[in-house]
Amino acid sequence: MSTFIILGIEDVLELHRRQIGIFGGMSGLRDAAVLESACHAPHNVLFYENGDLVDCAAALMWHLCCDHPFLDGNKRIGTVAGIVMLSVNGTLLPDDDALPMRKLIELMVDTADHRTTRQDITNFIRRYL
Repeated sequence: MSTFIILGIEDVLELHRRQIGIFGGMSGLRDAAVLESACHAPHNVLFYENGDLVDCAAALMWHLCCDHPFLDGNKRIGTVAGIVMLSVNGTLLPDDDALPMRKLIELMVDTADHRTTRQDITNFIRRYL
């Protein structure tokens, strides 16, 4: 069993609902099975790859962003879910100029377009922790 909190499907659905409420966009799932798979990715990384918190958060980010389970807001929910997963486990990315938000946004756009790997996201997070 993990020694840290992994977000579940209901957590991600609530985060998505809040993001759409704040920033707008189309609500709803494109594919519930894809969402379920994305939410199970951190568990797979933990158990089969012996991953740590950063590896697991990166897996959640990558799958939510890349696999497009929602009708809209997939890059947002991938980013937010990963940051929330890190945060609820006591690991915070810097909230000042140390974290170049533009680079994070570019990374997520590239991820949505299948131009990155999960390891690229892991490396990014580790660089700024």
